[in-house]
Amino acid sequence: MASAAEVFARTVLAFQPYADEIVFIGGWVHALYLAEANASDRPVRTEDIDVTLPSTLLAADRPTLLELASAARYEVQEIGTESGVFEIFQQGADGAVIELDLLTESPDPLTPVEIEGQQGLTVHGYPGQQILLENARWISVGPEIHPLLAPACRIRVPSIAAYMLGKGLSSSTRTRISKKAKDLVYLFEIARHPALGANATRELRALGARYPSAFAAWRRHLETTLTDVRLLDEVVEQLLLGFRVIGSGEQVRATVVARIRRLLGETAI
Repeated sequence: MASAAEVFARTVLAFQPYADEIVFIGGWVHALYLAEANASDRPVRTEDIDVTLPSTLLAADRPTLLELASAARYEVQEIGTESGVFEIFQQGADGAVIELDLLTESPDPLTPVEIEGQQGLTVHGYPGQQILLENARWISVGPEIHPLLAPACRIRVPSIAAYMLGKGLSSSTRTRISKKAKDLVYLFEIARHPALGANATRELRALGARYPSAFAAWRRHLETTLTDVRLLDEVVEQLLLGFRVIGSGEQVRATVVARIRRLLGETAI
């Protein structure tokens, strides 16, 4: 069984035929940004891999994404005959299940959306995916991630501001509090980084002017988070368990709240 890093590397390599059109959006992007900004900063451990797709993705003479996922050793199973959405996963070295989530734009969370040009592929739709697709940049991934990525290759990821916006929107749509909190942990870690936080804050104001509705929803969720005791407790617990902060629970909570308030103040339009 492969490590999470090996699974990620195989996925990157398998999906190279679509590298110009798809965008990696999950926790691996957070780790890559931290590593790019400061190679000594230990990336947060992550396993699942999230990729957002345009609603039209013509295969032409390429294998389909499902065929490429199978080649990367994923199991592909249909979740239910009604939705047509597939569950794509494989078992990692520690016994944990590593999921590959393929997503696309939809105004309502979890709406099944058929990807035109990818025979038989239906994925979950979520709000904000188009923002991530429209505001992507290239980032290099190489042997520092896993030896399979030698020589290094490039993938598209959201710009730092789009990633921050996407994480806030994603958190607002989650039904599981652990997932809701994880998105906020990623957002907090970017916001508090001296270089990444400054860049994200500056770019978020411009992004907010381009996507006012999504930006307003993002701000509402962060404002609600400030008074959501249960959610804040989960964020604090994840930061402490991941050895990302030092201090008591109360001290960490105060730091998180202060950083969110500062972020809201600095991104006000």
